Amino acid sequence: MIPFIIDLDDHEGSGIRDFTRYHANGEREEVMSAVLDGEGAHGHYNITDTVMCKMPTGVTVEEALKMNHVHVNGFETFFVDSGSMYLVVDGYRTVIHEGDIVHLQAGQTHGMASIEDVKWRGFFHDLDSFNDAIEVNEVLSRLGIDMMDPDFSKAKGPRDFIRMEPPVCTDIPVEQMAAVKHPSRPHSAYQFDGVTVKLIVPRWENAGVSEVILAEMDAGTSIHWGYHRNREQYYVRKGKVKLSIFGEEHIAGKACVINVPKLAPFSLTALEDAEVYDMGGQTRWSAFLQDYRSIQVNDPARLQDPDAMAALKEKFGVEVKEIVKG
Repeated sequence: MIPFIIDLDDHEGSGIRDFTRYHANGEREEVMSAVLDGEGAHGHYNITDTVMCKMPTGVTVEEALKMNHVHVNGFETFFVDSGSMYLVVDGYRTVIHEGDIVHLQAGQTHGMASIEDVKWRGFFHDLDSFNDAIEVNEVLSRLGIDMMDPDFSKAKGPRDFIRMEPPVCTDIPVEQMAAVKHPSRPHSAYQFDGVTVKLIVPRWENAGVSEVILAEMDAGTSIHWGYHRNREQYYVRKGKVKLSIFGEEHIAGKACVINVPKLAPFSLTALEDAEVYDMGGQTRWSAFLQDYRSIQVNDPARLQDPDAMAALKEKFGVEVKEIVKG
């Protein structure tokens, strides 16, 4: 069974294996780690954890952007959890920093050049480049060869990765780069007692497969789920929360992934103010919250009708039973 808690800041304790790619001059270019392989028709729930290393000595930004590329089918969401880097998307260049979130859609040409070492946490779907990475890395380790071994790469076959020519860039402020998200700039936000819910990546930017929702939980607030049809996956970016499941309690702090098997009732309690991102994204929270707000404004009496609220939750697959402010 997938562990309930995976700490991305503790690779050894979480059993995460690192693989390093080196520049021609011997300096590190990237330390890549496969955390979870994808599953299902869309290769969903797929995670990598990477250190994008500072540009090697003597390498210019333009030279570092040689990995400019595009995916035909794959979608990528990255959390910039330390450092800063240049980001190019479709010929526009900006600088991103710790706290930013990058969401790249299929068909968007992109490249990165690190100003300093960057912790680059990736969540994917429909991207075959990584969705069997744990199995592939196990074979590499047992063979004692490098991931860039040409014969191995050829045998592995083509992946959803098309190398592009070096980009010709126009520099823009980060706020104008649509691919760069930030919790201070959500698509929408909804305030409840003890939690603010923000839409970070809408479903229409994710091929309809999922959406990324942020719950900013006040210390002491608990969210309780009943039976749920889909596996749940969350990323704790700030603070600390307690997962209660099967009569057990597990603590997830900053940089922890929370995995909950489908149908298992559970709760999350904020032990301190916390940012928790729903990365499974199957619940249609955005549509639910739009309807909820409409009812709140136009027919507030319905909010007191348990049958009406149960029907609204059923309509959008919302399996949260209650939110309790501590």
